[in-house]
Amino acid sequence: MSTIDVRHPLVALGALGLTLALGFSACNKVPYTGRSQVVALSLDAEAQLGADAFTEILAAETVIPSGDLHSQVATVASGVADRAPAPFNGLTWDFQLINNEAVNAFALPGGKVGVYTGILPVLSNEAGLASVLGHEVGHVVARHSAERITGMLALQSALTAADIGLSNTELHDELMGLLGLGATVGVVLPFSRANELESDYLGGIFMAKAGFEPNESWAVWERMSALGGGSPIAIFSTHPSNAKRIERLKEEQPTFQKYYRSAKTKNGRGADLRIDLVPAAPQGQGATKGDGGSSSGGKGDSDGGTTSGGQGDDSGSSSGGKGDSGSSSGGKGESATSNATDSGTTDSGSTDSGSTSKPSTKGESDSSGSGSSKGRGRR
Repeated sequence: MSTIDVRHPLVALGALGLTLALGFSACNKVPYTGRSQVVALSLDAEAQLGADAFTEILAAETVIPSGDLHSQVATVASGVADRAPAPFNGLTWDFQLINNEAVNAFALPGGKVGVYTGILPVLSNEAGLASVLGHEVGHVVARHSAERITGMLALQSALTAADIGLSNTELHDELMGLLGLGATVGVVLPFSRANELESDYLGGIFMAKAGFEPNESWAVWERMSALGGGSPIAIFSTHPSNAKRIERLKEEQPTFQKYYRSAKTKNGRGADLRIDLVPAAPQGQGATKGDGGSSSGGKGDSDGGTTSGGQGDDSGSSSGGKGDSGSSSGGKGESATSNATDSGTTDSGSTDSGSTSKPSTKGESDSSGSGSSKGRGRR
C-alpha cells in the first residue's frame, strides 16, 4: 500500500488550506439518515442567500400566481413541507409554479422551491408531485447547498496551496489542470450523486408522512426514463442514473411504507394533475431552462439535478438511498427533478396570494442552495 509523505510542502500546504477552510465549521447530522456533515454557514445566512437567489430567478420567469392548478400544487406542497423536522419546520416555505417547459424543479435554502410546468406531465398525479417536492424539501433539510459552499472553500484552499507548491515547475499548467479534473471527478461529482440519493430517500419519507403512496417515487423515474435519451457516462455524471434511483427507491420502500401506514390521512396517488390548465409557455422559455435549484456558491438547487462544482448539489456518498458523508462544492444548485435522460438531482407552503407558498408554514432550509443564481437546466 502506498503512503503519502506528509512532509512534502505540497501536502503540508493542502492540509493547512483544508484546516483553515473547515476548522471553524459546524458538524451536524442529517435528519433521518444520521449522516455527519460539515457546514460553514448558519441557517440564517443560508436562508438569506436562498431568498436573494429566488428573487433573481423569479424575475426572469413567468410565475402562475393563482388558479386551480396553482392551488393543487400549493396544497400538496404544504402537506409535504409540514413533515419536515425541526428546525426546518419553522421556515416560511415558498413554492412557486413557473410556466416553463423545462422538465425540472429546484430548491433553495430557506425553503424556496420552484416547480416548472414542464415536469407536471411526467409527475402525472399528486403523489408524483409529492415525490418531487419531497425531494426538494430533502435538499433543504439536508443542507446540501451549505455543504457545497463549505466543500468549495476547502477545495479552493487546497488547489491554491497546490498552485503555490507547483509555481516553480515546468509542468505547472498541465498539473493544475489534472488536479482540477481530479477534484471535479473525485470529490465534487460523487458528492453530488450522493446528495441526490439522499434527497430521494428523505423525499420518500416526507411524501409518505404526508399520506401519498411511496411507490410513486420510483414510478416517476420510470416515466422520466421513458422520455428517452441516453445516460451520461457514470463517472462524469452529476446525478445518479434513473436506473440507480429506481433501484434505491424500491429498496427503501419498507421504510417509506412504514411512514405511510402511520399517516393520519392516506391520499394514495391522489388526483391527476390539472395539466390541461397549463397555459402556453412564454416564447423563449423552454426545456433549456430549468435546471437550478437550491444553490450554493451562487446558484440553485434543482431537482433536475443538483449541482456541485457548477453541476449539482449533493454531498456525501450515500448508501441504501441515504447520503453518506462528504461535502460537495459547487456553483449551481441542486434540484430534484432531473433531466429526462438519466441525470437527475439538488430544498411547503400553499397560498393563493400569487405564490404557491405557505404563508407561515413549516419549512426547512437548505438541496439545497444558497446564492443568487438562476437554477435552470436539467436535473
